[in-house]
Amino acid sequence: MRKLDEKSLLTEYYDEILNIMDTIKVGVFITDGEGHVLMVNKESERTGGRKVEEVLGKTMEQLVEEGYMDESSVLKALETKSEYRMIQNLGDGSSIYLTATPYYKGEDIDLVVCTERDITETQRLENLLAESREVSEKQKKELEYLRAKTKSQRPAIIAESRAMKKILQEAKRIAELDITVLILGESGVGKEVIADYLFSMSKRTDKPFIKINCAAIPENLLESELFGYEAGAFTGADAKGKMGIFEMAQEGTLFLDEIAEIPLQLQAKLLRALQEKEIRRVGGKRTIRTNVRIIAATNVNLKQAVSEGTFREDLYYRLSIVPLEIPPLRERKEDIKAFVEHFLKLLCEEYSTRKSITADAMEELNRLPWPGNIRELRNMMERLIVSYDGEQITARQVRNLVHEDGRIEAAPTVENKMTLEQLMAEYERELLISYLEKYATAAEVARKLGVDKSTISRKLKKHKIHQK
Repeated sequence: MRKLDEKSLLTEYYDEILNIMDTIKVGVFITDGEGHVLMVNKESERTGGRKVEEVLGKTMEQLVEEGYMDESSVLKALETKSEYRMIQNLGDGSSIYLTATPYYKGEDIDLVVCTERDITETQRLENLLAESREVSEKQKKELEYLRAKTKSQRPAIIAESRAMKKILQEAKRIAELDITVLILGESGVGKEVIADYLFSMSKRTDKPFIKINCAAIPENLLESELFGYEAGAFTGADAKGKMGIFEMAQEGTLFLDEIAEIPLQLQAKLLRALQEKEIRRVGGKRTIRTNVRIIAATNVNLKQAVSEGTFREDLYYRLSIVPLEIPPLRERKEDIKAFVEHFLKLLCEEYSTRKSITADAMEELNRLPWPGNIRELRNMMERLIVSYDGEQITARQVRNLVHEDGRIEAAPTVENKMTLEQLMAEYERELLISYLEKYATAAEVARKLGVDKSTISRKLKKHKIHQK
């Protein structure tokens, strides 16, 4: 049998070898020891973007010069006399992975066999994965920061009254017990603040804390918000379905504010979620186990709602394992001053101003019934700060706002601790402020009041009133 060398074998059996190479889903091209292209299979033609007739017989140096590639793995293999691997970026934006392997005859390189693999899609996926990892790492760091912040910064709760100190002691005691808590109290007493405090003192501070106001979500959407829904559960549903709040809060805490607003027909499903610790999405058949701590709140008398048939009795007892009732502000007068000072500091920073409050103004605030509780007090403080000039909040300013709002004042005190001189000084100050608001300049105010400008300027300085 006639013995052929490698080059002769390629020449004599070119078609047969090429047919075999075309069955391989990897690009293959072969050069001689000087870099002349001897053979190219179909896959190489596809991945490299080169027509066979355009490259056969040419040297790799010529192909680089003609712009078919920016560098050649074959030339690198010939130069280094060893296998050479590289990623080559093509002009159409694709990328191929090349491996050029020298074939020796004696001490000389006789052939170079080069394989090509299209890695465009692989690189795209790797880039997406790298971006995803970067985003995940960023989110992880942000979450760690927020968790550390939650642990280090307990909610600031003002509790000067005996009633609120007792509430806080009870809240601290039950926070770590991981049981359901029902927070009761009028609107604006700070039920959400107590919920924040319970979460911050619990064992779940490194898990989700999700809040939902049941009164703010339409009845027909509340079930899907709480429990989620499967794909195609109803018209307009997301094609992929949606996770509910119970699932989002898994292993964490769920705060259900305005719990009394949940429709009666939905209360049964909520009861099952609390008792059996499992839920089922709207339109779904699969049961999902849950591990969620529930904190609920309402300003409604639930016992009365039970007797009226608007709230399930079994759900009431399941929620009120540990009830915390927050007293209204009018029943804890000792907290009013602390709240006033807190809001005064907070709002002065927000509006970049300086204000103090007189003892008489504080007394006026103490006498009000505050039906809107802490929320109403904050609103009053903000209006007092932005509605009047000067560095002091006075009793007259408080009374003016009370009369403007048509508020019902508490019965006036018989004894007035202000002297006639103090009353006159306060009236003078308020008069000057109101005239400045209308006429803008001290000269115009002096002209309207029939006095010298120097008199007005002196009194403005005395009362620490600044012109705009």
